[in-house]
Amino acid sequence: MIIKFLTLITLLICIIQCKSQIIINMAGGNGVLPSNYNETGQYYEKDINNNLDNFVGTWEYVNGNEKFQIILTKIIKYHINDSDISLNYYTDGIKYQYKKFNNNILIFESPVRHYPSFDTKDGIILDGGIKDYGRITKNIYMPLTNELVYAGGGPVDANCEIIKISSNQIKFHLYLRQHFPNYNIEVYAGQPVFSLPNDVTLTKVP
Repeated sequence: MIIKFLTLITLLICIIQCKSQIIINMAGGNGVLPSNYNETGQYYEKDINNNLDNFVGTWEYVNGNEKFQIILTKIIKYHINDSDISLNYYTDGIKYQYKKFNNNILIFESPVRHYPSFDTKDGIILDGGIKDYGRITKNIYMPLTNELVYAGGGPVDANCEIIKISSNQIKFHLYLRQHFPNYNIEVYAGQPVFSLPNDVTLTKVP
């Protein structure tokens, strides 16, 4: 009896929340929004124009015996709720996973993302971030406490811009975050900045 009652209460709360949700177009054109709209939990940045769909799928770049694949998947109504940075809203987006092959043998597979890392306003440029797990920095310490955060270093965080060229091709571009430059020049002297291919064209896998 108690379980049924609790289930009913939960269902009613969900219905009330859905009815009170304010949908805004993530492509823009929403007029003047409250300055704290993304802190209230009442707003949903929805991909009304289905611009994200342009990027969904598996895309690959082949260079001799090496192959790089990135899998882009659409996420619907993901709840971003982080009190530390005062964010509380819902959004659509794209999550990613990438794979590296040598002679068609899988040699690396990045962790599966469960949250969106990319968004788009126009369906042509997809903006977001990627972790380059093949580029590990030196030991990372907390600035004030000198506490070791990553033994052996952490992966490099890179900005990523994906441009839709055609229905079956995208341009893939990486660049370092200026405000979080955890790439270490000493460690990778003489090597490319990223272990991932950069400024390359990827073709959609059927």
